[in-house]
Amino acid sequence: MADRTRVSDLDFVYISFKEPNKEQNWADLKNKVPWAKRVDGVVGFDNAHKAAANIAETDFFISVDGDNIIDEKFLLETMDWTKTNKKAVHRWRARNNVNGLVYGNGGIVGWDKQTCLGMKTHENADTEENQIDFCWGVPHENLHNCYSTTVINASEQQAFVAGYREGVKMSTNKGRPIPAQDFQKMWPMNLRILSTWCTIGADVELGKYAMLGARMGCFNTVIEAGNDLFKIRDLENMELYYKDQSPQDIDTDLTLYGNSLRQQLDMPIAEFDENESRFYRFVMPQHTNKGVQDREYK
Repeated sequence: MADRTRVSDLDFVYISFKEPNKEQNWADLKNKVPWAKRVDGVVGFDNAHKAAANIAETDFFISVDGDNIIDEKFLLETMDWTKTNKKAVHRWRARNNVNGLVYGNGGIVGWDKQTCLGMKTHENADTEENQIDFCWGVPHENLHNCYSTTVINASEQQAFVAGYREGVKMSTNKGRPIPAQDFQKMWPMNLRILSTWCTIGADVELGKYAMLGARMGCFNTVIEAGNDLFKIRDLENMELYYKDQSPQDIDTDLTLYGNSLRQQLDMPIAEFDENESRFYRFVMPQHTNKGVQDREYK
């Protein structure tokens, strides 16, 4: 019993920026976790997480993104620190409300305070691989269980930016664009995730904007590789980028980028209508939770 911690004894810090659903999600979190604290409007992913670490009073704390809705069952769990590295980032899976994917994107994250305060990522990165994500330069425990839903379609812009950022990240290897000739050699799970982002969502409100964002992010990273992929770390920059693109005919744009990805990368994406998209999500394998610290892939 010596080295165990109840999740309900940990500080929770809600990190929000300009998410259109952030106040609604904050109210939901406070209802479930009355002791939750909040960091709002801090510019930069690295800066915002360090601000969260600074207000957390427990040595290990939980961060919840502004577009995330947690499952209260998480509060019933107990961490056994003989099972995972307490100093590592603990990342649980989330269910994406547009495409049904269940993986680490947008999920609840557990942080050791000193690890968080000592990292240099995104806007503060001193290496190329740390400029677009936490996962390359900070020790991680990628965990199997899903304890939240990431809701990314409260506006056209939110859906597009969420898709675009994943389209870029899934098309890189340690912060570097995957060359077009090596695209089919990417890790199979990443290719399945990226292809799902690009294909599924027509049956969900504003889901097509997430699909278009993912297609454009992949295209601009792999096919037009001269683009500045590091702009995805700057959400204000992404806001301006979306306004500059301002999709006028979403279906035409989806087809345009879909044809390019299929032709130039042999990417397995499809043009599903609402019924086909709904059917795909219905037959997706259901995720089953295991132990709170069981790893994602063994």
